[in-house]
Amino acid sequence: MKEAFVQYVWEKQLFTTPFLQTLQKQEIKVIHPGQWSTLAGPDFFNAQLALDGQVWAGNIEVHLQSSDWYRHNHERDARYDNVILHVVWEYDTPVFNLRGEEVPTLVVAQYVQPSLLHRTEQLFAPKTTINCQTLLCDSLSPTAWYKWKETLYIERLEEKAVEIQKLLEATTGDWNQVLVALLAKSFGLNINGEAFFSIGKALPIQILRREGGELLNIEALFFGMAGFLNEPQHKIPDRYYWDLVQRWGFYQQKYQLQQRAIQELHFFKLRPTNFPTIRLAQLAAWFYHHQYQLSDLLHTQEVSQLKALLQTTVSEYWQTHYTFGKEGKRSAKKLSDAFRELVLLNTLIPIQYVFAGHQGRVEDIEQIIEMSTKLKAESNAITALFQKEGVYLVHAFDSQAFLQLNKKYCVWNKCLSCAVGMAILNKKN
Repeated sequence: MKEAFVQYVWEKQLFTTPFLQTLQKQEIKVIHPGQWSTLAGPDFFNAQLALDGQVWAGNIEVHLQSSDWYRHNHERDARYDNVILHVVWEYDTPVFNLRGEEVPTLVVAQYVQPSLLHRTEQLFAPKTTINCQTLLCDSLSPTAWYKWKETLYIERLEEKAVEIQKLLEATTGDWNQVLVALLAKSFGLNINGEAFFSIGKALPIQILRREGGELLNIEALFFGMAGFLNEPQHKIPDRYYWDLVQRWGFYQQKYQLQQRAIQELHFFKLRPTNFPTIRLAQLAAWFYHHQYQLSDLLHTQEVSQLKALLQTTVSEYWQTHYTFGKEGKRSAKKLSDAFRELVLLNTLIPIQYVFAGHQGRVEDIEQIIEMSTKLKAESNAITALFQKEGVYLVHAFDSQAFLQLNKKYCVWNKCLSCAVGMAILNKKN
C-alpha cells in the first residue's frame, strides 16, 4: 500500500458509504476534502468537516500508519496544529499535536471499495517493467490517449523551455548565441553534449561572425576551445593542424579566450562518425555556411526546409580524417537524416516553442508541436519498453510523450498522477 493511494481515496472520497466515523466515535460529514498539496506541511489545505455536527475548517494529514505522525515529527511542528483530521490506512497509536490535543483519526481501510483495493494491488504489484504493464494499452480510449500524450509532450517542452529561458537570461536575450550553444550541445550527442554546450556558450557569436570569412578560422576557434590544439609539433607533423594552432594562438590572445580541457571529450565506445573531432568539424562547417541563416531556424516551421538548413559537408581535411594526423578513406561525412531529426526534435522545436512564446505568436505553437508528428519515433531502451507492452509509436510526438511518461511518472511510481493509472483505478468492474 502507498500513501499516495490513501491521499487519492480521500481526495476523491472513494468510500463505500457516506457515513464515516472517527476512532473517537465522532460522526464525520465531509463538506470539502480540501486541496491536495505537494508542498511542505499538511497534505490537504482548507478542508471543511462537520464532526458530530460541529463544523471545522482546517487541514488534513494523511499517513499509512498513524505512528508516521511521530516518525515525521509532526507533534513538534506548529504547521500541524491546524490539522482537523488524521486520515490513515492503519491505526497503531493515538497522535497529539503541539498543544497536547489528540487529533481525530479516520481509518479509511474499512471504507474502501474491495474492487478499488484489488485494482490498486494489481497496479502496484511487483513488475519487471512498468506498473500498469498488460493493462496499459486498454486503459484509455484513443481520444483520451491523444490528450494524455499531448499533455506529456507539452510537459517535456516546458521543462526544456525552463533551461532555454535560463540560457537566454545568461546571454542577455541573445537568441543567436542561445541557438549556437544548443546546436553545439546537439552535435555533441549524449556523451559529449555538455562539453560541446560549454564551448557553444563560451565562444561569443560576435567573434565567430567577425572571423567567419574562412572556414579554417572557425575550425581553429572550435578546436582550440575544445582543447585539441595543444600537442607538440613532433607528435602531429600535420600542416593543417599547425595552421589551426597558429590561428588559435592568435585568437586566444586577441580575445582572451579560455580553452576547455580535452579530457572532457570522449571517443571511447563511439562510432568514428560520432567522434568529437568529426562533430566539431561538422559544427564549424555548418556555421561557416549558415551563419547568416540563424533566424531562419527560429522562424521556419517546415520540416523539409529545416532539414535542408541543417545539412553540411566537412572541410577537405576531415573528409579523409577522423582524428588529427591519421589519414583514412575519403568520406563526405554529411549529417545523416536521423541526426538532423534529432537536432530538430531536441533543439529547434524547443527553442522555437520558447521564441514563439516570447514573441506572443501563440498561433504558431500548434504548428511547432505539429512538426514532431513529421519526425520518426525515437528508438531506445525506454521506447522499446513500452513497445513490448503493445504501444505503437507512430512518430516523435509519441516517443517524446512516452519518454516523459517513464521519466516523470513510471520511474517514480506516480500512477495516481497519471491518466493511465487513474483510468485503471476508476474502472467500474
